[in-house]
Amino acid sequence: MYEAHLNQSLETASRLRSLCSRISFWRLICCAAAAIFFYLGYTGREFFCCLLGGACALGFLMLVFWDLRLKQRLSYEEDCQAVIADYKARLTDDWKQFCEHGVRYLAGKDTWAHDLDIFGKHSLYQYLCTASSVFGQDRLACWLSQPQDADTKDTLSGSVKSRQQAVLELAQKAGFTLSYEAAARRLRTHTYDSSKKTLDDFFHSLHETDKPQADGLPAAGTVLIFAVPVLTVASLFLSLSGIERRFSPVCFFVLSTLQLFASFVCHWRNSRLLAPVYRMNQTAEPYRKLFALALQESFESPYLQQLQRQLSKNNAAHPLQKKNGQGAVYAFFKLRSICSAVVTRHNAYAYFLLNSLICYDFHCVRRYFLWKEAYQNDVRTWMQAAGCIEALISLGVIARTNKSCTMPLVTDSKKPELSVTGLTHPLLKQPGAVGNDFVMAHQTCIITGSNMSGKTTFLRSIGVNSILAYAGGFCTASSFRISKMAVCTSMRTADNINEGISTFYAELLHIQKIIETGRKQKPMLALIDEIYKGTNSKDRIFAARETVKKLVKPYVFTILTTHDLELCSIEQDAGMNAANFHFCEHYHEDQILFDYKIRHGICETANARYLLRMAGILEE
Repeated sequence: MYEAHLNQSLETASRLRSLCSRISFWRLICCAAAAIFFYLGYTGREFFCCLLGGACALGFLMLVFWDLRLKQRLSYEEDCQAVIADYKARLTDDWKQFCEHGVRYLAGKDTWAHDLDIFGKHSLYQYLCTASSVFGQDRLACWLSQPQDADTKDTLSGSVKSRQQAVLELAQKAGFTLSYEAAARRLRTHTYDSSKKTLDDFFHSLHETDKPQADGLPAAGTVLIFAVPVLTVASLFLSLSGIERRFSPVCFFVLSTLQLFASFVCHWRNSRLLAPVYRMNQTAEPYRKLFALALQESFESPYLQQLQRQLSKNNAAHPLQKKNGQGAVYAFFKLRSICSAVVTRHNAYAYFLLNSLICYDFHCVRRYFLWKEAYQNDVRTWMQAAGCIEALISLGVIARTNKSCTMPLVTDSKKPELSVTGLTHPLLKQPGAVGNDFVMAHQTCIITGSNMSGKTTFLRSIGVNSILAYAGGFCTASSFRISKMAVCTSMRTADNINEGISTFYAELLHIQKIIETGRKQKPMLALIDEIYKGTNSKDRIFAARETVKKLVKPYVFTILTTHDLELCSIEQDAGMNAANFHFCEHYHEDQILFDYKIRHGICETANARYLLRMAGILEE
């Protein structure tokens, strides 16, 4: 869907590179001409040559600034191309190389996050995430981490329905989402941990004191940092102009020395106060761009409009905030300016020159303290709002990469509901994925089938799409209807030698959590793969029956897979409210073929003997 944007971007980038090359040539000409004219003016005492030299020097500076602007545009076009390349990687199954996989979000998560590959390498998060900011990544992870009740205490989170409306609208705004993602890529200059530390330090500095002046400059000092530089510059002018040469040089020397001495004395304090601002230098401008893009766009969904209101919020009572300005954009424009000023002080030559003339460090501290006094209560909210838009764009990725998707219907029914058509797994390469129709008409569903027939993939398809539905994103299905339920799983179990836990006991612990969740009398969807596979068949069937009995509740849906056909007799037991489904295979010319279609009833085929023969273990 981005082919037209890609072609346009490539054409624009090519034109910009050509223009930059021409500017470089004329910049060299202007520099050489300025040097020649100044030389002729100096040696020949020709005032006209000096004027020409000054004009060439001015032209050189204008070309330098023009070149910088063009390179910024070129960098933006390259970021657009990188965004489109990532979408193409999702279509060609190369997305597993993406760096942002969200392994950090697995810590402390229940088993469903591991079992359904929500986070980590080759995960749903890795496939979806287009967010570049810390807030965008955290927000997406939050929505994917709380399937039944996503962050209700956060006013910026929105409801499932409001997020769905926003995701639908953003999915139709290809131009805006491309620009937004490209602008956000400027935030990828650091790792997640370093970016988070930078932001944490910055937020901490914003609230270090209730009265910024108390940690900065007293009122008398504020007067001095303006008066002393004026006197210093005036004395320098008088000295150089020859108007007064008796006292002005001495005055200039004394005042500049005092300024430099004061800067040296307060150097470590000023450096400590300005360090968080210095580290924000590469962050302020990308955020300002994100704020501007969000505020310039026209949105119809209430949730996106709410985020816009957060970004345009102004404190008209404060003298530094424009009554009619765009709050976040104007604030970060000022912050960018302060960051640039702080970066300048790290140049040794600029440090000595500016601090000896205009009390540069003290002005930087004053500007920052005034800025944080005005905006300290709004900065985090603005960044979170921008991150929410990033997360919403990420939830719309499936609509841009998979034609067989739909916006699910999430109902508020107290009775569990689950009905799907054309269901596939979001991470399966498209096209080629086989869709399934399924209606949960009983409390318990028992799925049997041969090895590799599609049982586990079907379970994960239901689980992953349920997580997507509750997050507010698209599902890979023709239709998807589900009520709000807690998602609990037991799929991947492994022993733990250090803790003395066997595979069977590990599975027992997982299923125990499922049963405990079921006792809370809240709607739940339980997905159990190869139930009790770590023990013998006799114990397995007994334990499975007892587990199903515990989960037979009107507010619980249980879907489990098994190779034990004896377990299918649960369907006949009174009060169990169970139904059997299966996957099967067929053989053609010594080949085993799967159609990956779920069917009613018990599986009547087995492929173990055939697979053993294929592996050369079993002889004919």
